[in-house]
Amino acid sequence: MYGTPSQIQGNAEMKIMKNNDNNKENGKVGWISAFEGLQLHLYCLNIIMDNSQLLIPIIYIQDSDSSLELNTITFSRINLSPTTESKGIIQINVDNSQFIAQSCIFQNIDISSKGGNAIRILNNGSYPITSTIKGCQFNNIYSIGDSSCRGGSAIYMESKHGSKLVIEDSCQFYKCIIDKGNGGAIYIDIDFTSEFLFNINDALIQECNAKENTSSSSPTGYGGGIFLTGSGDYDSSTNRLD
Repeated sequence: MYGTPSQIQGNAEMKIMKNNDNNKENGKVGWISAFEGLQLHLYCLNIIMDNSQLLIPIIYIQDSDSSLELNTITFSRINLSPTTESKGIIQINVDNSQFIAQSCIFQNIDISSKGGNAIRILNNGSYPITSTIKGCQFNNIYSIGDSSCRGGSAIYMESKHGSKLVIEDSCQFYKCIIDKGNGGAIYIDIDFTSEFLFNINDALIQECNAKENTSSSSPTGYGGGIFLTGSGDYDSSTNRLD
């Protein structure tokens, strides 16, 4: 029991046993899902899988007032191959919500087909999302840019309505690769007219890469570490980009 004298030493382990059976994912949005304001907290857990390819996220959060906290969680040797649109290993489709990842590791992840991200944050409502990523590692992640060349193999975020993303406490992005897109490790799409915040306090980005799509008419291959785009005019005096 976490936080008590009876807690186990080290992390517990959860293995996803899909056995190459797509029927196990039919009609589902995630292997773990939370809706309608549910507060989901996971601690000290290693998440692995068999040799199958996942079609849906491992963790899927939806609706307003929901929150997700991950503390000391490892996602390792995950293969994601969405068939209809880009998805995340962790996918958050919410507003007015909070996401915290602390001391987590995402490593040896391969995302193919329609592409996607280790963490995918979509703001589909009209209220902000507050995301804090502290002391996390993103190592050896490979993905493909979506149909609009959007990448971010480690983190993709749509920042609207004053949403916030803070990356701090020695986060590491190592060999995060996006093929045929922009933003090797991180891709952020910001509404600059809102009271947003995108702040990197302490992070190392090393050997990350965005590879060009020579057959695309859109610009690709930009932002090996970070690709930042958005709409509206940015006022530099606000210091909301730091």
